[in-house]
Amino acid sequence: MKPLLRPLVFLIVLWVLDIVLRKGFILFFLPFTLPGNLNHLLFFTLFAWVSWYLSKRMAAQAGNTMTTLGVSFNRKNNMEFYSGLLIGILLWGMVALIQGEIAGFSWVLRPESGAFNLLYGLLFIFIADLGTELFTRPYPLTQLESNYGIWFAMVFMVAFVALKSISFEVSGQLLFFSILIPALHTVFFSFIYFKTKRIGGALGLHTGANFVTISVFDLRETQTNQPIPSGLFQSDSALDGLSMVALQMPYVLMAVLLSVATYWWWRKETSKTE
Repeated sequence: MKPLLRPLVFLIVLWVLDIVLRKGFILFFLPFTLPGNLNHLLFFTLFAWVSWYLSKRMAAQAGNTMTTLGVSFNRKNNMEFYSGLLIGILLWGMVALIQGEIAGFSWVLRPESGAFNLLYGLLFIFIADLGTELFTRPYPLTQLESNYGIWFAMVFMVAFVALKSISFEVSGQLLFFSILIPALHTVFFSFIYFKTKRIGGALGLHTGANFVTISVFDLRETQTNQPIPSGLFQSDSALDGLSMVALQMPYVLMAVLLSVATYWWWRKETSKTE
């Protein structure tokens, strides 16, 4: 199999499974519903396991192991995960507060929020982000970098994430930001992976970021069957009356700054070895 074909097949297979398992397509064919809306958690967990299994099988064909891809429970991975988690919570927490100031709303405590929602949300987000990291980081980035170099790997993965972020359910500015922000996130998450050659740091940062923006500062409208319970705080204003640019620009600017910072962090080590 040609060098580009291996990661491409990997990404396409998991993209299809992402639509089937995580986007809810399979739910239309289920004859039952688990209590507490656990169907979503089950299928997100299944996607994470399939991502791990497929990574392991395809890495073995290329002469690698999950350990060489940086997917393990060793001390460095664990430390980088918890460090990334803390940094993600702090950074995205600050940006959420800045977002309220710029967009002109205040965060207020949601009446039905509680400790269970936070803990369940953290568990769900960790499993979801583990699947996403295994999908878009260790195996495809390693294969692309080893055969075509880091810049090809980076551009390829950013383009792929942007493509799969396209949704026909949204349009206009919301569609633009729903493509731009994941693409920018791919840049700094990938630099973290290239720097450490481990999944822990990127996974921790990813989990911390989504935990804050979903389970703590939550702009979602509450729905009956939403996979993750409503967050701790909500906006005191209707989103329809707020500027989309003001809501999203703080996250865009932070993603740009993180991309620059992680590039120089990666570049510093690279320069020493040249």
